[in-house]
Amino acid sequence: MWIDDQVLEKCSDEIAIELWVPESSLLVLGRSNKASREVHLAHCAADGVPVFKRLGGGGTVVLYPGCLIVSVGCWVADFYKNDHYFRQLNQAVIQTLKGPLPELVLEQRGYSDIVAEGRKCAGTSLFRSRNYLLYQASILVDLDLEAIERYLPHPSAEPDYRQGRRHRDFLFGLGEHSPLTPHGWREVFACELRAQIEKALEADLIEPKPEQVPHVRSRIGELHPLE
Repeated sequence: MWIDDQVLEKCSDEIAIELWVPESSLLVLGRSNKASREVHLAHCAADGVPVFKRLGGGGTVVLYPGCLIVSVGCWVADFYKNDHYFRQLNQAVIQTLKGPLPELVLEQRGYSDIVAEGRKCAGTSLFRSRNYLLYQASILVDLDLEAIERYLPHPSAEPDYRQGRRHRDFLFGLGEHSPLTPHGWREVFACELRAQIEKALEADLIEPKPEQVPHVRSRIGELHPLE
């Protein structure tokens, strides 16, 4: 089952967190992305790499065994404060990352990227269903530039801070500063992330709304490989 589906299954919980290290490569498009523009489809087909489209927005990413994928579901008070929720959830991720890396300066740049030393180390996406929020972060631990450059052309839209840089000049892997493996980071997030989310969102968190749970669960299974 896709990691977001595992969170949606638990949408009657106040906060649900799933953490995943992929066993093989796959590509995931944001909901408005077009595969013909954002993916080297011939390379994916030749290598047997599947291409999916997620519920949330954001750009197209390559997920592979050097990444950690974080998926969070929670209930929030406001229907419309998506920028605020992005900032607060990214801050929870940043604070979790800073535990093992206290000297590394991490910040949000662009619309929702997490950046270190002017380079992107995590992309995030958000999906909303009324009061329910589904957040995902793909965190680069071991940077596999060969895979990224083989499957992803330069994106059709980029944040201003990228300034046209190639993938190899724009992306940053946490392995440059930490010996932790993706599975090691998974344990860090398993221990720390929930407390950081509760601290970051504070009064924004609300009790689950039982009348909305069936609609949230109806979105399970919507991510499928593209034909």
